Amino acid sequence: MKEKLQKLTRHKFFRAILTLFSGSLIGQLVSVASSLFTSRLFTDYEIGIYTLMTTAVTLFSSIACLKYEPSIVVAEDDDEAYDLLNLCFALCGGTTLVFAVGFSVYLWYKPEIWASAGIFSLLTIAVFFLTGINDIMYNYNTRFQNYGLLSKAYAWSSTVKYSMQIVLGYFGFSTDGMKISSLTGTALGTYFHMHYLWGQRARVQIRGKEARRRMWRAAVKYRRQPLLAAPAFFVQTASFQVLNFLIEMLYGFATFGIYSLASRMLNVPITLLGNNVARTLFFKNAAEEYNTTGGYRKSLLLTTAVLAAIAIPMVAVLCVLSPWLFATFFGEAWRLSGVYAIYQAPMYGVRLIVQPLTQALVICRKQSIELFIQAAFLVCSAVVFIYCQLTGAPMETFLMLISVSYSFFYLVLYGAIFYFGKKKA
Repeated sequence: MKEKLQKLTRHKFFRAILTLFSGSLIGQLVSVASSLFTSRLFTDYEIGIYTLMTTAVTLFSSIACLKYEPSIVVAEDDDEAYDLLNLCFALCGGTTLVFAVGFSVYLWYKPEIWASAGIFSLLTIAVFFLTGINDIMYNYNTRFQNYGLLSKAYAWSSTVKYSMQIVLGYFGFSTDGMKISSLTGTALGTYFHMHYLWGQRARVQIRGKEARRRMWRAAVKYRRQPLLAAPAFFVQTASFQVLNFLIEMLYGFATFGIYSLASRMLNVPITLLGNNVARTLFFKNAAEEYNTTGGYRKSLLLTTAVLAAIAIPMVAVLCVLSPWLFATFFGEAWRLSGVYAIYQAPMYGVRLIVQPLTQALVICRKQSIELFIQAAFLVCSAVVFIYCQLTGAPMETFLMLISVSYSFFYLVLYGAIFYFGKKKA
């Protein structure tokens, strides 16, 4: 057993996962720890405004490069990878201009944001641009196996961002302080991401006839990315991010701020397990099993059991103790966040189990099923929004309906994953 563990830790794949996981773990721990202070330094209204600006970045930066950036990893050679890199830089600059116009219009529509953050709300545009650059550099550094840089960028970015929020909040800053912290942390992440590229900066060329010709050739070759991957990824991101806008429209910034803390805490297990360890290890094992047997049910059932063993106790504890936990750790004013967590916990438990397993659909080439499910989430959120708006239903009703409908479609998605995992005759 000891020899097997030693062999595993020497495996390059395992070391890469461990390196990436360590950076993500540090970032998530810092985020959770900082919430113990920021929940006491900022009001629910201020946190709601800040989170909504962050939501705009998260939603639209997901397609800042029209999903050309993953192609950097799988490019045929380094020359093509740099052509794609240059293309992504150009696209990120262009989409930033579009986002700037759209966000300015949104600020006019939501004057409360400007009233709270003032001119600092415009830092959201800079954060959008840097987030797009960081997504590009994540794929670039992945291609060249700079996993240490990726881990360091995430860890330092999170540490500086949340530490600054605490310091500025202590000195009386409001939403403006959170935006300054966000920009500083994101910029620091960009600094670390750029370390390796700086030595290759001569290959970054987006001006000139020859550079444009090479970028165009790469864009045409990987045209499926903006045509198929970008819409699919946007729908996937929007399926949860759109809830933030809907809740604010129905119940205001203060209620949304209370909800956002519950949502952020519930996302921690999914980020750590679903996005780093379980999904990566499951994909590797399931792919090997599929190539050998024509199915992946053994890997599927094993990973399901492991994730269920984590999700079920988590949901049970949250349903019983959430109000007390939130009031104890974040302050009595946030007890309602614990109540909201109770309504969301079952859905997040199901999501923790199912979301990492969706990589199986890549193996069997049935990704369109996940797109259908994500679209169903959007339809559900729209229907629930209209119902609550017409009836004046309270926040608890909104959360209950979202949790039930989303959980149902997650179970449908799991059924599809299980069905296509059967061995070929």
